[in-house]
Amino acid sequence: MTAGLPAELSALLEPAAYPHPARRVQLIETHISWVFLTGELAYKVKKPVHLAFVDLRSVERRAFCCAEELRLNRRFAAELYLRVCRVTFDGQRAWIDGPGEVIDHAVCMRQFDAADELGALLAGGRLEPQTLAAFARELARLHAMLPRPAADDPWGHADSVRALLLRNLAECRAAAEMLGAAPAVDGLSGAYAARIEAAEPWLASRRAAGQVRECHGDLHVGNIARYGGRLLAFDCIEFEPAFRWIDVADEIAFLWMDLHARGFPAHAQACLGGYCFEGGDYGACRLVRLYGVHRALVRAKVAALRAADASDPQTRAASRREHGRYLGCAHELLAARPPRLVLMCGLSGSGKTWLAERLAPALGAVHLRSDVERKRLGNLRAGQRSGSALAQGLYSAPMSAATYERLRQCAEAALGGGFSVIIDASCQRREQRARLSSLGAAYGVPVHVFLCHAPRSVLEARLAARERAGADASEANLSVLALQQTQFEPIGAAEGLTVIEADTTRVDLVPQLLAQLQRQEIKTGSEDVSGR
Repeated sequence: MTAGLPAELSALLEPAAYPHPARRVQLIETHISWVFLTGELAYKVKKPVHLAFVDLRSVERRAFCCAEELRLNRRFAAELYLRVCRVTFDGQRAWIDGPGEVIDHAVCMRQFDAADELGALLAGGRLEPQTLAAFARELARLHAMLPRPAADDPWGHADSVRALLLRNLAECRAAAEMLGAAPAVDGLSGAYAARIEAAEPWLASRRAAGQVRECHGDLHVGNIARYGGRLLAFDCIEFEPAFRWIDVADEIAFLWMDLHARGFPAHAQACLGGYCFEGGDYGACRLVRLYGVHRALVRAKVAALRAADASDPQTRAASRREHGRYLGCAHELLAARPPRLVLMCGLSGSGKTWLAERLAPALGAVHLRSDVERKRLGNLRAGQRSGSALAQGLYSAPMSAATYERLRQCAEAALGGGFSVIIDASCQRREQRARLSSLGAAYGVPVHVFLCHAPRSVLEARLAARERAGADASEANLSVLALQQTQFEPIGAAEGLTVIEADTTRVDLVPQLLAQLQRQEIKTGSEDVSGR
């Protein structure tokens, strides 16, 4: 695409314009940039545009935005973003870092193969859900280090977020009207407005708690690629601070929604689960669906505007399909089925975590692990050893009580956001089980207990192997197992719990348990065990 390229920049289409060997130059045009691909490196030059959300008419402003793009994106993808280059003109032709006067600037990046973009990896079946979980864990660690707004900064206040969400809804409807699709937007407006109103207290409390950060701001599937063996986010928003100073829940919700919209629910579950598991921000679950609907409406609006402006039938038809897909996703997120609560129960080594990790994707559930949350309460990393004696220190009765309270709070946040929850803990005492299972009545959701067990010899072998590896969050050993066997309180009928026995030595255990869970939920009136 060269129609909009100014004459003074046309020489950048020639390999000789670059200070390094280039086989050939390919131009990609976006709404605010020209990107010159040279093989090994890519150069992004800002267009001198003036749009509703950005003014890049001056050379000074474009230079500033180039510097901001480099600064901000190096947080997420230092491997990709290299430097800001000068675009010079010697009176006859343009150069990158060449002779003559400086007429503009370019962000220099490492070029990557389009086949390694996340959308292409997903479409080709070349990416496992756990790769998204690893990316989300890294994102959570990065978010924890990002700047917070000052008390008098305008970003992230509940009233401004509410106004933004409602304004985007109105803009989405106006854009849909051009395609004759306004009724589809009207059909979700009432439920969406109600969800916004219900979320306002959480919007305010999360800003006060420091969950508004200077984020990426545009974290969808199209802005993530595999490079150097791992996924990296690129092309964050540099031109408008309001778009990137957002709640981290909004950030992760964009990617979570986009994965759902593209038909990858297991990848979406892994992404959200990995994020919460790493950073402990289960409170984000209260807002992920709300922000997910907002981001779906943003993408639908953009697709509608693209369809209305398209001159060729293929682009118009593709944009219409994209508009419908994102509107459909917004409806689906608002009409999500009621969640469920699953309690894992059993001695150390009985396979609770192993089973929870395999059930969570199938149930679309958030996985809460007591060993991890206990370490978090003790300001320890998951794999870090506490040095606690038996039933002392991190494993004392007060710390155990605090851990179960933490599990309850996290589960409450996830259930409150409409997400199913698996609580992975020994739940060896009736009081612990009662405290957690009471959330079922509080949120009107079914509660199931998976009672995990295996022969004593298997328990001992698993604990010994785990202790030798030394990498697991659990510090349980044979002494802990012996103590648990004396203290474990069997589940009695008076507890009123639906118990499913889980022999974790069975090779067909997971499908067998899912089928049993489905039979029980059909019997009690629940519908779906697929996590959709």
